Formats: sequence, C-alpha cells, structure tokens
Amino acid sequence: MRYLSADRIFNGKEFLDPNSVLVFDDNGLFVEGVDISAVKNSQLEHHKGVITPGFVNSHCHLELSHMLNMIPQKTGFLDFAKNIMSRRNSVSIEQMIEAAKQGDIHMQQNGIVAVGDISNINITFDVKKQSKIFYHTFVELLGLDPSKSVSMIYYGVSLLNELKNLGLAGSLAPHAPYSCSVQLIKAIADHNAKNNLPTSIHNQESEEENKFLRGEKSDFDELYKFLQLDISWFKPKFKSGLDAYIKELNAGINILVHNTFSSEDDLRSVHSNVFWCLCPSANLYIEDTLPNYDQLLKNTQQICFGTDSLASNSDLTIVKEAGIFYSKTNKLELSLKGLTYNGAKALGLEDRFGSFIKGKNTGCNLITDDKKDLTLIKVLC
Repeated sequence: MRYLSADRIFNGKEFLDPNSVLVFDDNGLFVEGVDISAVKNSQLEHHKGVITPGFVNSHCHLELSHMLNMIPQKTGFLDFAKNIMSRRNSVSIEQMIEAAKQGDIHMQQNGIVAVGDISNINITFDVKKQSKIFYHTFVELLGLDPSKSVSMIYYGVSLLNELKNLGLAGSLAPHAPYSCSVQLIKAIADHNAKNNLPTSIHNQESEEENKFLRGEKSDFDELYKFLQLDISWFKPKFKSGLDAYIKELNAGINILVHNTFSSEDDLRSVHSNVFWCLCPSANLYIEDTLPNYDQLLKNTQQICFGTDSLASNSDLTIVKEAGIFYSKTNKLELSLKGLTYNGAKALGLEDRFGSFIKGKNTGCNLITDDKKDLTLIKVLC
C-alpha cells in the first residue's frame, strides 16, 4: 500500500481536508481516503505541491503528430487550414504512426490518463490499442453537401466498427459548421444520442467562420476556391457559426471545441449538457488570441481543456493549457476541475476517470502550487 499526502489534495471537484491521505494499492488502484491520524509516519509519503487525479485531454488530433513545426505560427486560420490540407500527407504512413506513438508516450509521461481524440482515418487505432491511455475516438466527418450525408455516416460507422473490433471506444463527430451540412450534423448528433455517446465539434475557432455562416464575404470563400470546390449554391444566413447548428444538437453530451470567437449571445443559446473545451495554446498558435474568459465564465462553469494537435501546438502537455486559463482567470479550482473531472464527464467517463474512485486506476499527479501557473512535478501513480 502507498499512503500519499501533500500540501493540498484536489479530488477532481474540490480540495480535501488538509489532513487527508490517499491510499493506493501496489497496482495503482485507489483504495480509500483516510485521516492522517490513521497512518504511521513511516508509511506516509508527503509531497510539496498539489495532488490531483490523472489528467484528461478532451480534444487532441493524434494522427497529426507528424506535423510538429510544419506550419508557421500566428498567420491566421485560412493559412493554417490551407497548410493542413496540403501538407498532412507529406510524410509516409510509417512516419505518421511513429509520430503518433511518440505523442502518445509524451501524454503518458505528462500525467494524461484519458483522451478525446479526433480521427479522420484509422492509422492511429493500433497505437491506441497498445496505449496505457484510455482513448475515446471521435470519428470526424466532413460534408457540406447535404446529399453526401448518408454516405458519410456509412463511412463513419465503418470506422466505428473497426474501433469496436479492437476493443476501443468511439463516436461520430462533425468537423465544423462551415464544413458539414445541417443534415449531417443532425444525423451525427442523433446517432450519438441514441447510443449514449458524446459529440464533439470545432466551434467558432475564427471570426471568419462567423462571417461565412452569416453569408458575409470571408476567408472561407478563398479556402473553398483553394480546395477547388464550388459552393455557390450555399447561401447561409445564420446569426453566427454556433447558430448554424446548435438546434441540431440534442440531449446527448456535446463538446464545443475552441470557442475563440463565441459571443455572449452564443454562450446563452446553449443547453446545459454542453461542455466548452478550451485549447488556448492552439488559439495563440493560429490566431494569436484567446476566448473572452470573463464572458465565458459569466455563462458557464462547464469547461474542459484540449491540446489540439502538434500542427497547432508545441507539445501535448494538457496541464499547460489549464495553466494558461488559470493565469488569465485566477480560478484554481475550476482550472483543476476542467483538467480532471469535467474532462472525464465531457467524454462520458466520470465513472472511470477524473476523480479518485475506489477500485479504479484513475491516475495520480503532483503539480506545483503556484499562484500564476500550473506545472506537472511528477506522475505519482
């Protein structure tokens, strides 16, 4: 048995009594929490800093790990998207898989125990099968043409069946409202709700997205020209990017990712089963801006964090993302909750991760007790 204490212990939802001790067995399974008076001094492992459950990365693109340092920073979303499209297949499949393996190892070393990961194809499935991390794979679909919805769902379900045969968890995910028809988004949301699975969608990562979906001239006109796609038939007249699809989401769990340019009206328009996933490093990498956190927190506490991909981040260290949020908001408990319990709940995994759960290996990390930043000191178990 191991008996762990620290300057402070956060259980995923709140800080515990200062005299609390966490008991783990030799396999890393959580046994119970006890008072320090019940533990012999010789048994106690006391640590300087804050103990937390294992971290949850709610939004990642492991299959883009080979794109580290490929795309220039802070050049805007249009340039970033064009680079993704033109360069994502610039290396061999073997190099992609090896980069994904290294990304997975890096996340393990940095205290991440569960990941919501975007996959467009199946090249990372075997990496996930071999990993100690629990992956929930979002099979991401694109299709602005409504007539393509059925074929895209068919393709997505075929990948879900591959995941199932490997013993891996997964659900469908629309890419974004500027790349998916309302019909496709609704079909995906209905499929996931029917199967009690979470839905994830990129939301308002760029102001150009809002312009495009209001029917205004935007950079997306140039993007579709670059892709040689005629979308002259598409005549959107929504209030914003979020307004384009929010009514199609339903009672299932929904994760909105990025939210960099969400207005207060947008924030007020959603229902209670929405989690707002923040990826601050990627926002700074691409657009050199961050969401309005003060405005966000006026309307919701249901936040979680993602690293996005190595195409838009220097590493996959999720505690860094929570640290940026903490440095801007001074909301320590919410930052830690987004890093642990909220992330697990957003993925439908709160019975396995995000807090200290008896009989479960939920991970245990030690982080700095810093008033301006959050940094991992070590993985304890």
